[in-house]
Amino acid sequence: MSRAAFVIAGATLLALPVAALLGFVALLGDVCGNDDLRETISPSGAFKAVLFRRDCGATTACSTQLSILPVWRKLPNEGGNVFVVAGEPWIEVRWLDDTHLAVSGTGGCRVFHQLSDFRGVQIQYQ
Repeated sequence: MSRAAFVIAGATLLALPVAALLGFVALLGDVCGNDDLRETISPSGAFKAVLFRRDCGATTACSTQLSILPVWRKLPNEGGNVFVVAGEPWIEVRWLDDTHLAVSGTGGCRVFHQLSDFRGVQIQYQ
């Protein structure tokens, strides 16, 4: 067997298990899931603040997350676009007006993601 044929055969043998593993993972889909806790609609009805719990299985702890979405959009199966905190603390979300959102109950929590502005909405944490 020539050297080139040997290299091609070796690469093929390595690629097959990797391709099989990637295919298996694709079949499983996303192992994470979101459970809506509360939705708060903005005063004009254009946006909603969705507070939810995200759980990615037994190997990770669940987290509490917040996304701001157009009122017509369903919560996607992805992480919060505004706020992510460890565990399940009691978080309150309140629209002050169409461009200001107040989030309270975050003191002492381990924060992973926290935006103060999202698409024209100013977010205040207390």
